[in-house]
Amino acid sequence: MGDIIISSGLIKEPISLKPDSVVQISVVAYEHQAGIPARFCAGLLPAIDLARKLDSYGIKSALRLLDPSPIANYCNGWEIKQPRFREIIAEFLQKSGVVFFFDEAEQISNEGLELLRALGLELETSTDENVIGVVQRIQESGRKHGGDSGASNALLYMAAHPFSWLDMYHPSIWKRRYSNDHQFVNLMSKSEERFSVVRKFLQNRRPDLSTNISLIDRYVAICSTPCYIPLDGEPMFEELVSHGYSWCYDRYREIKKRNSNYERVCRDFRLLMSFLEL
Repeated sequence: MGDIIISSGLIKEPISLKPDSVVQISVVAYEHQAGIPARFCAGLLPAIDLARKLDSYGIKSALRLLDPSPIANYCNGWEIKQPRFREIIAEFLQKSGVVFFFDEAEQISNEGLELLRALGLELETSTDENVIGVVQRIQESGRKHGGDSGASNALLYMAAHPFSWLDMYHPSIWKRRYSNDHQFVNLMSKSEERFSVVRKFLQNRRPDLSTNISLIDRYVAICSTPCYIPLDGEPMFEELVSHGYSWCYDRYREIKKRNSNYERVCRDFRLLMSFLEL
């Protein structure tokens, strides 16, 4: 039996998969310091849709919820004392009937920092024009929010990306290890595109850290403004719980005229409501 081609309206390109092995679907989710947007669970829809389509072909799958909280919190200077996002995700996925598990980055250690700084130096001194452009943009964003320290931490955050998406492995960054026994699909928001340049560059520069796992990267047709990053003035998850979906949707429609980002988050929330048949 040949490969099966899976298409989804929530994933930008079809995916070719072998029917005789388990598919692991990776999607990122964590809690922003500013809180959890009402549309948060919309980021899970492409993975759920893919898992259900695979099930219709008799192909087993599991959602890997990659949680970069330790690295993200360190690089951003956040302290989130009682994160709630895992509970929210678990409840949503259990109701959706898909198999899932959380996979968290390691807590920041001296060994991990030393490695990330070495990889950050590789990025900072690269002569590849594509890499230079990406690094400059991400560092400038970090500098805007945190000065020189923010720019430096942006390098660490970039350096950590290949480990989260399984291009590279080191136990001080991400302890759980994987083999090529499964098929691996990474579902990423459009904002991850620039980090893909970083991932490929670092993997080539450090073959000693490469996992050699065959990965399928796909961008999703939702959450171009990542669903875990709240926009100013958008409804938050607490308001969803207290006021319901219709109230939040009215709020999204009120703010969607601000700019294209708000139009997109309104659309994402509408897609979430449609998935829930609301």
